[in-house]
Amino acid sequence: MKPVKTHTFNGTKFRIYIRPPVDGLCDQYPKEMALYVFQPLRSKEGLITAIHEALHAENPNMQEESVERIGREIGTFLWRLGYRWKPSRK
Repeated sequence: MKPVKTHTFNGTKFRIYIRPPVDGLCDQYPKEMALYVFQPLRSKEGLITAIHEALHAENPNMQEESVERIGREIGTFLWRLGYRWKPSRK
């Protein structure tokens, strides 16, 4: 599996950076649209963080409380279904 380098959210292409150790960030500036996921992706919190930051990218006007709730609910649901990060083989 190739690592994800870019992804389009709501018609806007974002660069994707996966970096440890904690949390995430969605930058929406004209120079570079970027989404950072700092959590270890192999953890449930990493999955929730990735979803949380994707929600920010998809809808920058969404209230933080909604992003937090929706990200946690979807992340927990996917985790319960068995979704896990598998590192790419180089």
